[in-house]
Amino acid sequence: MIVLSLALIISAVLALALVPMFSTLAKSIGLVDKPDANRKLHANAIPMVGGLVLFTTVLIIAPLAIYFGVKFQPFFLGIGEAVLGWIPVDFGRRLIRIHPEDYRELLGLTIGSSILVLIGFIDDRFGMRGKKKLAGQIVATSVLIYFGFQFDKMVIAGFEINFGVFSILIVYAWVLGAINSVNLLDGADGIAATIGVIMSMALSLLAIYQGQMLNAIITMSITGALLGFLRYNFPPAKVYLGDTGSMLIGFLLAAMAIRCTFKHTSAFAFFAPLALLAIPFIDTSAAIVRRRLTGRSIFAVDRGHLHHSLMKRGYSPKISLLWVALLSTMTAAGGVLSFVNEQSEYAIIAIMLVVIVMLSCRIFGIAEFQLVSRKASTVAKSVFKIDRTLAHNAAVHVQGSRDWAQQWKLLSEFADEHDLVELTLDLNAPWLHESFNATWKKGESVGNEGQDWKSELPLIANARCFGRLELTGAGSLDHHRAIAEALKIAQSIELTLTDNIELATATNSPKLNSVENEAELRAPNSTT
Repeated sequence: MIVLSLALIISAVLALALVPMFSTLAKSIGLVDKPDANRKLHANAIPMVGGLVLFTTVLIIAPLAIYFGVKFQPFFLGIGEAVLGWIPVDFGRRLIRIHPEDYRELLGLTIGSSILVLIGFIDDRFGMRGKKKLAGQIVATSVLIYFGFQFDKMVIAGFEINFGVFSILIVYAWVLGAINSVNLLDGADGIAATIGVIMSMALSLLAIYQGQMLNAIITMSITGALLGFLRYNFPPAKVYLGDTGSMLIGFLLAAMAIRCTFKHTSAFAFFAPLALLAIPFIDTSAAIVRRRLTGRSIFAVDRGHLHHSLMKRGYSPKISLLWVALLSTMTAAGGVLSFVNEQSEYAIIAIMLVVIVMLSCRIFGIAEFQLVSRKASTVAKSVFKIDRTLAHNAAVHVQGSRDWAQQWKLLSEFADEHDLVELTLDLNAPWLHESFNATWKKGESVGNEGQDWKSELPLIANARCFGRLELTGAGSLDHHRAIAEALKIAQSIELTLTDNIELATATNSPKLNSVENEAELRAPNSTT
């Protein structure tokens, strides 16, 4: 316990010292996040050094703590027993043991982390396309697998499930999912670092409970490094994690979860780490649902993430961070209780409880729930032929506060007047925190039959494409006249957005971390 405390404290102190040093270096080489008029709303260029600080701190402190812990183990145990005598004997006398496979796995963790840091550094400094970044993540994960981060089977209700070759695919999905989920959530000051602190601390508790003191030292070093960095990343942030930091946090947490939990064969060992990373996974899943059900690419940028939703509810950056910390602590507690009590129900209940809290408090997931309900209703009407003679009209205000009802009413009346088969309006202006999606379908056309022509009109304001108007009609319709009329309505919407852009430029926008980190879901030709 003394060694763990020292690892935590010294890591935090070293990170505190490294941030100013690395920030000066980052400014000199251009490793900064510059504001723009689109998504990067901070006032000044901010150094992106969080990943370098985390990597350097853990790389220095963890090996030193392990070395001194092993070398002076009797001394530390004597102090621990004298000072912390209230701790049960079997708990206080746990030893640091290093097995041959530990050297192999920790070497793989170091090499994999180095590869990911290099990829993140290049992306933060020069920009990198999504495909290349994903390729780098796959290489780093492959290194983990090669050096022993694998598991073969799971036992559920007494039945043994052997994964075989699929175990490798599961590891890829787990690690890549963790990397990109944390990366996506790093869009506001302190969010990703706070989640990293809570998750790494939870993994430390699981490692200590199992007597895995080696793993506990590593995870405690991660916790300390993030705590030290958080001193500068707390709202208003003076430094950012960058893609280097957010990807590294997800990578380290995923790898240590495999060492601490996944190598157990019981089902609770699989649900516990899922609960630990539930918040990033929920946020990513919601983003995919939101984009797919609005007809957008999953690579599209929007402001519908958890931190955006909290900001739009009127919460300050610090209160938003407190909400995220509370939700993450709830899922982390469920994961720890699940593992300690060897019951998956604790983790499952914790995840469900967090989802219920977010929905009932209307802080996240409402738009996604409405989109899913709309899709289910459409499918039900198509399958069971319910009300097929009536026009289907559904609109969802995904995010924002502007009233789009009047524009959509005009469009719905236009569609009915011109006897269209289907009409879709999709607006996505992340720089204004606005997103709106609506569909109109003529009766007897829910199943998409009778569609002869389709036209898509882009909506552009101030040289930015912020949406589309999609028309579908039957062959007998005068499509030239319909498109001409639709263009007039589209122009009025564009003028409305132009006014809003000018207003937003003249006023102070909510301060969010510029690193929206859509990179893992970004189109392959993206360079930011």
